[in-house]
Amino acid sequence: MDFLASFTGLDLPGWAWTIVLTVGAGIGIAKTAVPGSAILVVVLMAMALPARMSVGVLLPMLIFGDIFAVGKFWKHTDRRQLFTLLPFAFLGLGAGYLILRHVSNEQLKPIIGAVVLLMLGVHQVSRIVKNKRIASGESLPSRTSPFLTALFGFFAGMGTGMANSSGPVMSLYLLIVGLPKLQFIATTAWFFFTMNLLKVPLFISLGLINAQSLRINLLALPSIAAGALLGYWMVRRISQERFNQIVLALAFVAAVRLMF
Repeated sequence: MDFLASFTGLDLPGWAWTIVLTVGAGIGIAKTAVPGSAILVVVLMAMALPARMSVGVLLPMLIFGDIFAVGKFWKHTDRRQLFTLLPFAFLGLGAGYLILRHVSNEQLKPIIGAVVLLMLGVHQVSRIVKNKRIASGESLPSRTSPFLTALFGFFAGMGTGMANSSGPVMSLYLLIVGLPKLQFIATTAWFFFTMNLLKVPLFISLGLINAQSLRINLLALPSIAAGALLGYWMVRRISQERFNQIVLALAFVAAVRLMF
């Protein structure tokens, strides 16, 4: 632990370093196999690091994971859905940036917890909608109303701008749209790759990305690559529904822990 502390200038207990060094695997898996499950990573990092620092540390890690997903699945991207969502997401990103700009570490931690709980609620609604449609034999629609597109795009942008935590919002929207699994993963990957790149100068201006946070990123990169490779293997072999249930249950417990 002495090397880690001297390299990063950050004195953390052993359990926190374990999270920092291994949580990247969750990002890799989320980006290449289970979109939306990175919400657990957001909560764990906010527990291991000061809340504002965790947001800045996570962004380059998420971008690295995005590269694996985009590189593998780019040809499956639904461009119409992507380009329809992005303008509204840009507005939401601005709102999230303004919130992040005016809150302290202690204020941000329960906000992240609340956002995660909201996202989990959204995700559960998406499961109910999907299951009801399947049970009734109804096919999922390929189009949604402009109002829903604007609503989901805005909140996806705000969630990612404020706390890197809007994966379940995108999951709900794309489930309603009814995208097949590979199109789902590819479109999600391109959406967040675009949004995350736009966030870099904003986070630098807030001091959230700096030399210290980048040194922490260097330590986490191997686990992101390992998680992405594992995700490639998992995507065709594991039941995502069962895996999501485990991840979402853990995220719920962690989010409650952040709020209290």
